[in-house]
Amino acid sequence: MPPLQTTIPNEMAAGMVGRRQNMEEWNGLTGLAEDVTANPIGFAQPVMRGTAGEQVKKYDGAGVFRGITEADVTLGADTYPEGYNTPVMESGVIWALAGGACTAGGPVYWAASTGRYSDTNTDTLIPNAEFDSAAAADGDLVKIRLRRIPAAP
Repeated sequence: MPPLQTTIPNEMAAGMVGRRQNMEEWNGLTGLAEDVTANPIGFAQPVMRGTAGEQVKKYDGAGVFRGITEADVTLGADTYPEGYNTPVMESGVIWALAGGACTAGGPVYWAASTGRYSDTNTDTLIPNAEFDSAAAADGDLVKIRLRRIPAAP
């Protein structure tokens, strides 16, 4: 039988898109993916409240923001199918892909066309989020910190 793995890296990867960066306080919820044919929901993508119940759909900047999707390594794809139990982080630190320069401590903007994040303030602002690390270029891994702010009474 041939060997299954012939090379072993010296270090683990720094992070994976859509995975929690650490185990500090975090909170998540499970939403049901909605409208994914027209607006696919991938890993580390912002989502908003859907049409009914626990549904979530891709964030458009105008709806009620719910959080950023976590990766589901059992899925076998990088987008969620319609009605799928979709893990959503509403507070904590998550890995995502930069679409350009990201400044640690700065506001987080998301480009729907690429699904990536940057400092570019012409993109969609992600509420209650800041970059927890810096990134220099498109495709770099970046940490995003989400803070859940409760609704006013």
